[in-house]
Amino acid sequence: MRRILLGSDGSVEARHAEDHVIATLRREGGSVMALHVVDTDLMHYGLVDQLATQSDKETFLNYVREQGESECEARLGGFVERARKSGVHALLGVRWGEPLREVLAAATENGADEIVLPPHSWGMDFTTPHLAERLNRSSPCKITIMA
Repeated sequence: MRRILLGSDGSVEARHAEDHVIATLRREGGSVMALHVVDTDLMHYGLVDQLATQSDKETFLNYVREQGESECEARLGGFVERARKSGVHALLGVRWGEPLREVLAAATENGADEIVLPPHSWGMDFTTPHLAERLNRSSPCKITIMA
């Protein structure tokens, strides 16, 4: 049974990658984890405010986490529903950190057989030779970049 990790920011451009994953898994069987990564820069900002109390910092971090989860659901919830209606087992995941690092870590932790990415996501162009090489060198599995 194939396990695919779909890394996506929910952009219109990512829709092609989403459709590819659904079609592949309908044909071959398996499951998909749709992963959205929230960059932690905003969280870091809340921690370095010298005037904020510890309680304010914790409140801010909880707020950012809730926003990240809501954003993930808003961006990728439709894909998960489309996948499930097509008979594909789909899960939704959200992680915080540097997007490439988190996608690769999630693929490793979940035993993914393949990572599928749109050509552009999280402000990065995965088709550039430098980034494609970094992905291939670091990935625990096959990577497909939908051009």
